[in-house]
Amino acid sequence: MPGSGGRLAAALPPWDNGPRRGEAGKALIPTAQDLRAISKTREGDLRKIPFSVLLIAAAVHKRTVVLELKRKQLYKRIVMEFGVPVDCRSNLAHETLGRFMVGSGQITQEQCTEILGESVSKGVRFGEVLLEKKLITPYDLFRTLQQNLAKKLLDCFTWREGTFRTLFDVPEVESPLKVNVAQLIVMGISRFALLSEVDEVSGGLVGKILALHPDPPLSLEGIRLTGKQTRLVDALRKGRRLDELKADTGLPYQDITRLLYALSVMGIVVPADRLPERQPERPAPEPVSDGAVPEQGPRQAGLSPEALEGLRNDIMQTYLQYRQQDTFSLLDLPQDAGDAAVRQAFLTKARKVAPWQFEGTDLKALAEKAEDLLLAYARAYARLAGEEGRTAERKKVREAAEAARRTSAADAFKIQTDLLDPEAQFGKGVRMRKEGKTREALRLFEFAADCDPQNGVYLSEVAFTRYLHSPLLHQQALRELEEALRIDPRCGLAEYYIGEILREQGHVKEAEGHLRKAAKMMGRDTRPLESLKALARNKK
Repeated sequence: MPGSGGRLAAALPPWDNGPRRGEAGKALIPTAQDLRAISKTREGDLRKIPFSVLLIAAAVHKRTVVLELKRKQLYKRIVMEFGVPVDCRSNLAHETLGRFMVGSGQITQEQCTEILGESVSKGVRFGEVLLEKKLITPYDLFRTLQQNLAKKLLDCFTWREGTFRTLFDVPEVESPLKVNVAQLIVMGISRFALLSEVDEVSGGLVGKILALHPDPPLSLEGIRLTGKQTRLVDALRKGRRLDELKADTGLPYQDITRLLYALSVMGIVVPADRLPERQPERPAPEPVSDGAVPEQGPRQAGLSPEALEGLRNDIMQTYLQYRQQDTFSLLDLPQDAGDAAVRQAFLTKARKVAPWQFEGTDLKALAEKAEDLLLAYARAYARLAGEEGRTAERKKVREAAEAARRTSAADAFKIQTDLLDPEAQFGKGVRMRKEGKTREALRLFEFAADCDPQNGVYLSEVAFTRYLHSPLLHQQALRELEEALRIDPRCGLAEYYIGEILREQGHVKEAEGHLRKAAKMMGRDTRPLESLKALARNKK
């Protein structure tokens, strides 16, 4: 893997050999030694060690830690188990499950308020009330929780400054969520890396034959690539220079360099002259068959769509709850159960979730959840198989119940009132701009975009309000709006504001194209149509 240069090396602990100066791009690509040192670092500066590198270091060295990030008024606490992010808490209101579901159109604000109130009064989780009211299936709830967690983590790729701390007192996490680190890196860098960083990395690769590393720190396997990204990876398998990659794939240069940056920082792509010497491949052993016919699972049996949906929800309902249960509850056992009952309960549970039942690509994700459940049942069985183990587990259950009694349900599930709310600040900004107070509106819009940097509407309002406040900055505003569209391609407001600025600057033909796109994307919002009519009148 390429050596690391000034920016990263300057942040390393004293046991490192000190700053290394090299060619362009190396400053952003960590070496194996860098990752080892960073995985042991207790605190630091995000300007020197980017979030992506912190993630990779924790993943490669399978750290179980809490990664605490702070920037201005914002904080995030990311729980990592064996290098995998499983939870993220912050002080941002829009990152709560209810607000996330309102924002994605899954529930209304009225439903959110009602469910939140019931959650607090009953002392149960927001998701449990959703399931009880049948507003969502267990499978869709899991997907929503997973998407919410991924969005929280993606925001961290926009943090160009701030501090981090590594905490080793890791709390019990009841959520069964997991985020693929390699997938997160690809998405985060592809969407949010600064153009200057992308150019620096790609500049260091110009003229070099690039290839896929046979044994990278993080694997390419498991990354869900788009069709365009797959074309690029296929070209890299043959060993190609940057100019050849563009010719082979026909992709825009920016798409190529962003993916190369993401794959390079994970050590998946390296210059060909840095590849290790290939070891001779050993022939694969012949499969040994005992003549037994495998029992048919759901895939072989050809489940109907309805039956498959039922199976998914059944497995996912269990999966969502299993980390919240003690060993007895997990196996559906009374606390006075004996050895025979424990053994039978484990076998019953194991048969139900045996992961080898779930074959086929449409059931792959289900097989992964079933494997986690099977392992959890096996651990529970190991603890309960024997009177001594059951005695110890009964004591743990009693202690947990006593701790729960000391903490009232209202305290455990109380609504936080100190959360930063970008939506409220954004609403104030809209009112300020209507009153002609563009400076104050810009400050409020910037706060909202700082809290929620994936929100194309917030980014668009920042750019356009900046233009309204200082029309001479129209070029900067156009660049910011194009970036908002790149981050959020469905943001019709960005297209509309680009059209408006171009129209006011006299670029009629270009403005018309953007306004027509905006009219299609913005639905009932008539502003693009009104601007198009104004353009037509001016032509006459």
